[in-house]
Amino acid sequence: MIDQPGGADPVAAAAMAAAQLAREESALDQAISADRFATYLGAGAGDHALARALYIWDRDVSISILADIAILEVALRNAMHGALSAVWGVRWYENPDLMFDERTLGQLRRAWEELPAPVRKNRSDSRLPGRLVARCMFGFWANLLDAGGQVGLEPRRTKVDYEVMWRSALHSAFKGGPVEARAEGARYTRPWAHEALRTVNMLRNRVAHHEPLINGFPLPGQAQRLSAIDGHEACRKLARMIDRDLATWLDRSSQTPTLLATRPQP
Repeated sequence: MIDQPGGADPVAAAAMAAAQLAREESALDQAISADRFATYLGAGAGDHALARALYIWDRDVSISILADIAILEVALRNAMHGALSAVWGVRWYENPDLMFDERTLGQLRRAWEELPAPVRKNRSDSRLPGRLVARCMFGFWANLLDAGGQVGLEPRRTKVDYEVMWRSALHSAFKGGPVEARAEGARYTRPWAHEALRTVNMLRNRVAHHEPLINGFPLPGQAQRLSAIDGHEACRKLARMIDRDLATWLDRSSQTPTLLATRPQP
């Protein structure tokens, strides 16, 4: 064999590169696990190369959606914190006039316990409410819009009505809510807003736990699954509910629509 100018034989180099790629793809297949990869094999009609491409596409879509929700989650908690503070003070979570059910109290307690001990001890620190609010997960805020549950022990066990919290404060957290509800032919109510938040929360939990989106995602109590496109639209809707200018910014900056439009095909 005649040596090529400049060194390595291109045929041998190509063979080595192909062998390396095959090892890397095999390592990826093993890392995914057979059960998980079967989802993508099914979506790719048994084509391993297509299944692998769908897996990477699914990862990229999930990352992009999570990036969008990172903006939404902060905006949501700030909007709801502001609405609650306007009625019950910036330390609304301590106000005895504001009733919470056991689930909410448990979530608040966990958020409180996650704060560093020196922060918890300095209760007069003006930064404390904001730091506690930042520890409250998306599900906490979504749950504040459900019907409310029970609190206390018998014989003083009591049903907490979250409609009171909605009518007194939380309806004002969503400036674009009435417009969005009317566009759907619906009334701007607590259950309507709760459903909007619940959908985004389910999507958030799915992508945060690296669950596949290739075949959509379920909502509790519903037989039909929502697609990744449905999930993205739910995020856009929530953004418009909070602030239409924020929604415009998110539409311009999000990579999700481009990724959704470039799903690998056979």
